[in-house]
Amino acid sequence: MNLTSGVLSICFVATCANRILAFHHYGNKMNLSSNTFLWIWIIFIPDLIVLFILYLLLLYVGSKHPQYNLYSILVGLVYAIFIILVSSSNIIMLTITGRNIDWRIVFEVDFTATYSLYIPHLYSFLSLLLSHFLLGSTIWSINNHFNQIYTELHYVLFKTIKIFISSVILIYLIINLFYHLPQSYQNSSSNMVLSYFHELLSYYWRTIVFMSFHTGESIVNSISQAIRAPPINISDPIVTLKKPIKNVFLIILESTRADVLPLNEQFLNATQSAFTSDIPLTNVTPILNSFWKNSLRTVASSTSSYTLKSLVSIFCGIYPLNLNFVKEVNEENIFYEKCLPELLHHTFKTKTNQSKFRSAFFTSARGDFDHQRELIQKFQFQSQYDGFDIIEQSGYVPDLGMFGPADPSILPLLWKWLDETLAEEENHQLMMSLLITGTHEPFLYPEDRSYNDYQYYTNDPRINAHLNTLKITDELFGKLIHGFKSRKLYDETLFIVVSDHGYVFNDYGSQTVGLLSSPLESAFSVPLIFHNRYLQPKQLHGQYSTMDILPTIMDILPTIMDILLLSSKKNKKKKKKLTNQLLSSVENQQLKTILSLYEGTSILRRPIEEEYIRYIFNLANPGNSFLSIKQYPRKLTYDITNDEVHLYHLQYDPFESIDLINLSNQPIDNYPSWIHIIHHKQILKYGWKGRWISKTIRINMFSQILSEKKKNNHWLKPKSVILNNSKIDLDEMLNWADRTFELTRLWTKLIFKRYRTNNTT
Repeated sequence: MNLTSGVLSICFVATCANRILAFHHYGNKMNLSSNTFLWIWIIFIPDLIVLFILYLLLLYVGSKHPQYNLYSILVGLVYAIFIILVSSSNIIMLTITGRNIDWRIVFEVDFTATYSLYIPHLYSFLSLLLSHFLLGSTIWSINNHFNQIYTELHYVLFKTIKIFISSVILIYLIINLFYHLPQSYQNSSSNMVLSYFHELLSYYWRTIVFMSFHTGESIVNSISQAIRAPPINISDPIVTLKKPIKNVFLIILESTRADVLPLNEQFLNATQSAFTSDIPLTNVTPILNSFWKNSLRTVASSTSSYTLKSLVSIFCGIYPLNLNFVKEVNEENIFYEKCLPELLHHTFKTKTNQSKFRSAFFTSARGDFDHQRELIQKFQFQSQYDGFDIIEQSGYVPDLGMFGPADPSILPLLWKWLDETLAEEENHQLMMSLLITGTHEPFLYPEDRSYNDYQYYTNDPRINAHLNTLKITDELFGKLIHGFKSRKLYDETLFIVVSDHGYVFNDYGSQTVGLLSSPLESAFSVPLIFHNRYLQPKQLHGQYSTMDILPTIMDILPTIMDILLLSSKKNKKKKKKLTNQLLSSVENQQLKTILSLYEGTSILRRPIEEEYIRYIFNLANPGNSFLSIKQYPRKLTYDITNDEVHLYHLQYDPFESIDLINLSNQPIDNYPSWIHIIHHKQILKYGWKGRWISKTIRINMFSQILSEKKKNNHWLKPKSVILNNSKIDLDEMLNWADRTFELTRLWTKLIFKRYRTNNTT
């Protein structure tokens, strides 16, 4: 009895300490009115419920039912230890980061994340635990002394506690039934221990019992089909290619969003900045602007706002793992499709079965950041050169920015490799890639340049610095083009220019700057350019992804296989008649095979009409903070850290300012005019969150998918949410959110499975 009473006292201290600190972080900005004090009292009620459960397990069951005494004590002690440890961990987390602990770190046992987060604060954590034990023991000692003096009141005390706690629980349930807790208190009011206990059961029920039993080959194939780009008509090219292309040069611009290249008014409107300079917008990047105008160009969606993860999709045509940082390089993870360098080496062979291609990767960034060198090696580039090679070649070179020397310092190594490779054998085909990092924050201006060249374009210093680094990048790009022209390589080279991701400059007043945990579209929307003198320039409009780069390159390059055919005397007539080189590869089974293996598609071909709208997934920096899913114009964002879901309609709300899920917290009079509400009372009463959190709803939704997948995957083809009166059907949007959230959960498991099994099916 003394032991259990002591444990109960320690739990009381730990839970109250956690609640006080949570309120300090999330609720202390409210005005201290009588209403505020009411909610402060209410948010403590879940803690009393926890203690009441422990009371039943540790004291009441043992005294009333002695036959269950041992089991109740064991269960109660385990639960109590869980409360003490998790509450203490959350206090440390709140102190360090200002956020509640991510329960996935607890339940999925991410030892790397736990180690890096808690080891530096182990002394504080142990001291906190000790303080809980000391204070809890003191309370228990006082209470025990009180009970010894007033033993005759023991029965009355127990009965009073039961009546009091039962009344508190009843009041709490009534309040939650008829009132919603204010938004400012939601984080601190949801009891961490109780919610984690529920999540623990539901998590393992879904992942171990339910998922392992139900996820068969048919549903896996259904999900695989959903995340693919829509099929294309391989015999219907959108553009013409007048001569074969031999080489590939893939240039990756750091942190360059779509409305910056070319720079336009949309960027200024989004960032709420003004162009104060007399210099025209087009003069920031004149060379790249000209390149854009004379190329096959479009806007694409990057799969990740973390550079190295984005490279996985660009070079390999696959999704990165939704884990923080580059876990893709770990030994247990295998790229389930060939990356571009390896694919080129295996596809284009000489008569002696040797690879025609020579590949190299260049960047001025040092290769020691988050396994960068290991990642490039895993792409199977034959050579790679980075900031360390620059220093080895030239001696000490100062860093510019976060990652390494200035970008131009890599050019001597690039030209040296190019010249030596061509001297080795002229018939070599080249696959080169350059990652330009000068446009990464903090957007530093090189010291070796005169500040007279620095331009003050806007009234925002941060944007101004970024545009000046873009100007320098534009000059570097001009040097690259000049180098290829002087070596007579320009006409036979396919230039691909893309950004790894965008950048957020407090877009639309969101008070978010940078990419860490930002789900906004400006973090993922990037320019995509395919350029060759003989490739028809054209602006494409569609839902494209950076995963489409690899299939598009392979769509263009198979025309090289026809060079011998076209140059033979036997086929001179065919050579004269052929005006579009893309048509020469239509019968090539190789292209069909590539398009069947990769989830992206060639942007050179016309999509088959009446196919479903494409799903595109995006991972916010550093990989496991926000996950967004688009099926334009619908967009769902999942806040992994706080376990929250948000829903937007990008056509009517490109600013992503109106969360359609949380409209229930707003008066109906404040609803946007473009939303049609039929079931608004039901939505207001129950809210959408209850629909996806509920385990029963999850199971029903999964069953619905299993049944509807037999109907040609109609669940993948959403109904139109635009009504005849040009308004949005809110109920249909919420139904789409249900299906999409379930698809996202299954997508996550499928990607993990692919990396671990090296099996696309």
